[in-house]
Amino acid sequence: MARRTAAVSVVGLTVLLAATACGRGETVSTRPTAGPQETTAPATGSTASPSASSHAKGTAACGTPHLRWKLTRLDDKRHNAPTALLSATNTGSRPCAFDGYPDIDVYVGKGPSVSSKPKKSTSVRLALNAGHAVVFPLFYVATPARHGGCFIPGDNDPRVSVRPPHAAAHDYGAFAQLTDANGRRVPAQVCGTAIQLGSPQLR
Repeated sequence: MARRTAAVSVVGLTVLLAATACGRGETVSTRPTAGPQETTAPATGSTASPSASSHAKGTAACGTPHLRWKLTRLDDKRHNAPTALLSATNTGSRPCAFDGYPDIDVYVGKGPSVSSKPKKSTSVRLALNAGHAVVFPLFYVATPARHGGCFIPGDNDPRVSVRPPHAAAHDYGAFAQLTDANGRRVPAQVCGTAIQLGSPQLR
């Protein structure tokens, strides 16, 4: 009788341990893990545009010595069409980082000036390969209103200076000459008080 009682006790203990182990196994397998969710979650704080491409850390910023600027006025008269296009070509032998918007200033001597600003607060992070260009549409008023004038009249032969984003301390930028689609020089007339930069495209 004692042996039978002991055997039943052993069997009962075995079943209890098996059930406990099974319960623990289910608990472990259904517990959410933080690691995979953190690595697969999208990064915040930056917005990628269709033209944006990531670049390796340590890539030098694009500087004026290795950039060729081109400023072209457009003839599209539609309301939302850009007034001009600004392009920067990497003339160096290595890729460079073009992270941000260039700084544009249109001025006449020490007189009034008009500066640029992004049209949208979208971050720009581009890898500009050697021989390739990044193009920014420019939105500004180039013709005066009826019976009105221009803040920077073209008759005063204004100058246009362009400086790349994150330029070095002694990188003062370069001058860009406004031309038409055929390459003919035209005055850089600005009738408003701001120049807006649209989203860039790589070419």
